[in-house]
Formats: sequence, structure tokens, C-alpha cells
Amino acid sequence: MTVDGRPLAEDRPALVRHVTDRVAARLVEAIEQEASEPPPEMLGGRTTLNGDVRRQQLAVGVWLSEEIAALNQERMHRGEPPLDDSVDREIRARVVAELTGAGPLDPYMTDPDVEEIDVNSHESTFVTYSDGRKVDVGALWDSQVDLTAYQKRLARRMSGTGEGRLDTQSPMLTFQSDDGSRIVMVLGGRGEHGISTHPRIAIRRFVLRHEGLHGLSARGLFPSHLVPHLRAMMRCGFTLLISGPPGAGKTTLLVELLGEVSPRERIITVEKNLLELRLEDDERHPDAPALFTRHANSEGEGAISTRQLVELTRRLNPDRVVVGELVEDEALDMLDVASMCKRGSLATIHAHTADVVLDRLAYYVSKSDARLPEFAVWSLIAQTVDFVVHIDLVRNEADDGIPVRRVTSIVEVGGPGESGGLATTEVWGIADDGELTQRAPLSARHLRRLRLAGYEPSDFAPSEAWV
Repeated sequence: MTVDGRPLAEDRPALVRHVTDRVAARLVEAIEQEASEPPPEMLGGRTTLNGDVRRQQLAVGVWLSEEIAALNQERMHRGEPPLDDSVDREIRARVVAELTGAGPLDPYMTDPDVEEIDVNSHESTFVTYSDGRKVDVGALWDSQVDLTAYQKRLARRMSGTGEGRLDTQSPMLTFQSDDGSRIVMVLGGRGEHGISTHPRIAIRRFVLRHEGLHGLSARGLFPSHLVPHLRAMMRCGFTLLISGPPGAGKTTLLVELLGEVSPRERIITVEKNLLELRLEDDERHPDAPALFTRHANSEGEGAISTRQLVELTRRLNPDRVVVGELVEDEALDMLDVASMCKRGSLATIHAHTADVVLDRLAYYVSKSDARLPEFAVWSLIAQTVDFVVHIDLVRNEADDGIPVRRVTSIVEVGGPGESGGLATTEVWGIADDGELTQRAPLSARHLRRLRLAGYEPSDFAPSEAWV
């Protein structure tokens, strides 16, 4: 047997690729057959092959032995010896890794300190760690062809049949792996009619550490003296917007803030397509139903939007509603729901500076079908949002150091401003010494809520004169 005119035994990468493709085809065929014609045992609640890694491993092991046996049979017919033990072991290890794990990416997908994996080509993959380090781990595939084949196998196995495609008609795909990671793949190379010069993969991992606010403080996100303030804000039921650029740690902070609320509270989360918050897997939240959007099917039907889900939460008896990321059409509904929640709500929003967050939120609300007048938009935000907590990626440009995640501002939202917009106060901000410091007292309105909840108002002022 040959590949591209070369004997397989003389080209180990081609041999591995050949066996992988053969076994992958059998795996996909089995998954598709099970999806279209489920056997009787499936009706009794047995896990599907597509969702059961253990069943996949057993099936792949059987098919591997059959394909290697077929190869050895052909070699014997040509008067050649069977594959030696080292080649046999290499084939088995690489095929199993690619078809039931993450293949060359497996060491990084299983490392709890890895947060992002960016495959730029078969020769270059950057890995970003939780401490900010970014390392190029070099070539993980032998060629662009191997990387493209890996992409297609991963898409077929992990996205589920009928849910995602990666081909010339659909050259980009986003889905969530079994461990919760967000995987984005882009088809590349002229031969594949892609949309990039190289095949690319971008992975954002969501590792549940449950380290609490003190843990985030120990990592430098904010000073320890801010912990009781944040805890009080959550337990009093304030509505918070967490803002920041991509990768700043907004979701991480949101999850740990929610860790401070009572386990008796019913928290309903709404997310786009992928489950990043995963409160249902957090023992601190026994009553935390998760909702997520759905794309339209191949006929363009069946899509469920964030706005629809936010509206649905009204009828699900929430104490709090949490929106993973606010963008445009759901902003008005989120504010409306938050204003009626018993215990406030939380959401994240993309912004590079704290001073643009409320303007961006107002812009999103103004674009809704309700067509609210400007004064009504600002009034709704003022009545609903209590604080904006902004996280930034701080880098020492003098030495091009590793960016550090830090809370750089906490803004209190007041009423309508004299010249339009809203009156705001930066209660905590970065002082001249570079530290996050309380710069102003809380308003009487928020101090009153803290007092009713049993907190001492003087604890939330830099001096007694502000109480």
C-alpha cells in the first residue's frame, strides 16, 4: 500500500495519518448511524457514542487493531515483515490521542494553568498561562495537511453530527469541548479554499478554580481590603456590570462574586451558545439553572436569541439573573429583568475603559425595538445599575512585561446628570502610588441599603466625615 506513490512503511507520518483517517471515518460513520437510527438501548438512557469518551476509546481500540492487522497482512503478501513494535506503539498512541483526546494539544488542554491556546500554523502554537506567560511551543504537526486533517476530525467528533461543519462551504466553526473550552477553528490555505493563510485554532479554556475573592486578591486582582466591600455589595443585592477588554478576567471575577451569595438564592444564567459560567457545576449554587442560545438549523429555523432567554427568565422565578455578556439587543431586557429581580443581577460587557461603559450600555438600549427616548434610557440605567467594576490588563511598557489583571476602577452610578447622561462617582480608583484606593464615599442611597442589611456604613468611607 502506498500514499502519494510512497510505501507507507517508509513514511511514518503518512502511515499515522492513513490509519488515523481510516479509524476516524469509522468513528464518524458510527456516530452518524447511531444519531439517525438509535439502537433500542439508547431509548433506555444509555449515553450516545458522541458523548461518551470511554465508549469512543473502546471502539477506537478495536478498529485500530483491525486496521493495523490489515496493514500487516498486506506487508506479508509483499514478503515484508510486520510493523515493528515501536512503530505499532507510536501509531496506536497517536491515533488514540487524536481521536479520543486532543492529539498534539492534549498536554495543554489538560494543564490547569493553561488559559489560551492559539495555533497559528502547523509550525507555531502559542500557549498563554494563568500567570500571564505566553510561550511559543513550536511545531506540533508535520505539515499544513496534517493540521487541516486534525481540524476536520476534531470538528466532526466534538461538534456533534449536524451541529457544525468545517469545509469549503463553512470555513469557520465555533463550538464547546467536553471540558467547557471554547474552540474556534478557521480553515486555511489556498488548496482548502480557506479564509486564512494557514489553518488556525483558537482555544479559550475555562478552568473552574473556585478560589474565592481572597484567592483573586492573592493573585493581585485587587487589594485584600476590598474583599469585604465586594462581599457586602453582593449580599446586599446590588446590580453590577463587570467591564474590561477580552481576556481581562471578567468571567472569573463574576463567578467568584456569585460565590459570595447565599446558596438559597436561585440564580439563572443566560449565555451565548457556550456555557462559560458553569454555575450548575459549582457546589456553592445548588439552584442555578443555565440557559444558552441556539443557532438556526440548516433551514434557517429554530434559532433562540439571548433576548428571548432573558425574557424567559421572568417566568423562571429568579432571585438573580446573570447575563454572560451584554451586547445590543438583550441589553434592554436585561435591565428590565434586573429591575424586578429580588436580589439584583450581574453581567459582563466589553470595554477598554470604565468611562465608556454606561455610554455603551445606553447605545445598546437605544437600538432596541422599544425606541425609548433618551431620558428614559438614562433613567432605566440609573434605576437598575448600582456599580461598574472595571478590570484592565496592565502592562509595564518600559520593559514590555507580562500583562497583569487588575481591577482599576469601581464606579458608583447615580441619577441623571445635569447636562445629560448619568452622574457617576469613581468610588475606588488607582491612586498616585499605583494602588487601588477608595477615593470617595458611597452615596446615601447605597449606604442606606448597606445599613438595612446589617453593615456598618462607616466601613465604606475613607473617613468618618463622609459617613
